[in-house]
Amino acid sequence: MGGVAATSQYVVCGTRDLPDRSDIFFCLDATTGHEKWRFQYPAIPPSGAVTRDGKLDFGNTPRATPQIVGDRVITLGAFGDVHCLDLATGEVLWAWNLARDFEGRLPDWGYSGSPLVVGETLILQPGGQECSLLALNLADGEPLWESAGRGASYSSFIVRDWNGSKQIIGLDAETLGGWNLATGERLWELKPQRSGEFQVPTPVQLGESLLIVGENNGARKHGFQPNGNLEPTPLAANPRCIPDTHTPVVVGKFVVALHDSLWVLDSETLDKHQLLDHDDLSHYGSLITDGQTRVLAMTDHGKLLLFELVGDKFEHRSTLPLTTTRSVQTYSHPALVGDRLYAIVAGKLHALKLQ
Repeated sequence: MGGVAATSQYVVCGTRDLPDRSDIFFCLDATTGHEKWRFQYPAIPPSGAVTRDGKLDFGNTPRATPQIVGDRVITLGAFGDVHCLDLATGEVLWAWNLARDFEGRLPDWGYSGSPLVVGETLILQPGGQECSLLALNLADGEPLWESAGRGASYSSFIVRDWNGSKQIIGLDAETLGGWNLATGERLWELKPQRSGEFQVPTPVQLGESLLIVGENNGARKHGFQPNGNLEPTPLAANPRCIPDTHTPVVVGKFVVALHDSLWVLDSETLDKHQLLDHDDLSHYGSLITDGQTRVLAMTDHGKLLLFELVGDKFEHRSTLPLTTTRSVQTYSHPALVGDRLYAIVAGKLHALKLQ
């Protein structure tokens, strides 16, 4: 379920052992697919976690995409196990557990937000009352600060430069917020008009504005005030564009989202510009773009669909099934490095060379 992380040399992804008691992270040679190392450790629910006999819905496999930074890779398991590994060897450099070590609260579907590295700072979200957000020193794993707040979301965080400083922007279990990267101080928060969203899609930087989407409140674009706080009144909104698990992408002057169809919104007004239907598009999926004219969609049935902007409309260019298994459900986000695409479908890691 977790996304694939890749460089020109290495491909890293996570899975579970057959008894479903341990996390396993693999590192493969990006060219040959040969295994370079594997890292396995017992991964059990933290005390007090709400599970079904130790099981999470959709299984206990890692959800978060590993974060490769320099000669290291950061992995995060569904039960909060964080490891910093040497990318070339898999050697453990340091480790924590978000729930046990920082009194975090395990989300119902497990920890899912991918680690964020900004310079030498690693941002994670334990979701505890006293430690909702956490910053670690990348070099040795030592805590830099802990920020009190709410439970963890299933989304990932982004970073925004403002007035010579950096803000961490993302979701907790109930709100959107901004935090000072250096201190962990919470700078602002925004509660959605309608509560109860899954809080899965990651916020998207849209020029000088911020785009957020959800299944209850649709797509909204917010500006920032002179002091760096978010303007609570949206600049634009589209209540009918309601992806609940994937993050939209920005393609030129358009926002492209996936929700049963390919939604193309005007980035200024968020008005619907185009609704492109295709038999292979479904409720879930992921999107990759070159930011200019092309969008590659990975459907939850293991198909790749390429769309291209021609004039001011997107057209379907090609479809590539990665499996013949009809009952497959694919949630893992693929990785694109140069002309190589790496994707997990039907229990296999596929390496494709794009033309």
